[in-house]
Amino acid sequence: MDINKKTPQSANQPANQPTPQTSEPLIEQPELELAEQQQTPQTVPLDPLQEMTDLLKRTQANFENYRKQTEKRVEDIKLTAAKDVILQLLPILDNFQLAIGSAEKNIEKNPQAQDLLKGIELIYAQFNELLEKNDVHPLHTQHQLFSPYHHEALMKVPSELPENTIIEEFQRGYTLHGQVIRHARVKISAGKKA
Repeated sequence: MDINKKTPQSANQPANQPTPQTSEPLIEQPELELAEQQQTPQTVPLDPLQEMTDLLKRTQANFENYRKQTEKRVEDIKLTAAKDVILQLLPILDNFQLAIGSAEKNIEKNPQAQDLLKGIELIYAQFNELLEKNDVHPLHTQHQLFSPYHHEALMKVPSELPENTIIEEFQRGYTLHGQVIRHARVKISAGKKA
């Protein structure tokens, strides 16, 4: 065997470098580019008509949400304005209640006051009817248990009634649309004396 003879495999390489012996096939350049393209997501250009349709749908949904929010804000403003006016009217209603109570006590002394009392009672009834139409309702307190959500306790006194039972109402409370706008001011029982 002659050492100076070159093999066809070593003819392309210099004589001092060993021939590569790899078992993995070399990846050609076009295959490498294809692999990179598969790893990165491609953005497929959408149809311009489809893009405009999607934009229109999003815009319509945004406008509908805006309209609903605006309607809710307007309703909240109306409720707040109604609450403020009603809170200003409630002391007048309280004064009507006091006038009726006072007139009933003094009717025996002055029989001519009967007509005046009837007139005050009619105005008081109209006032209550107006409040009812606007969803304003009085809180009922007679022999109810005290609730800090509906009542304000001004006094706590010993009595024969169970503890935390309302004994007397000093000022009537009211609700507007189911929410308390004025707590009822009451006297409650501390229970029996020991």
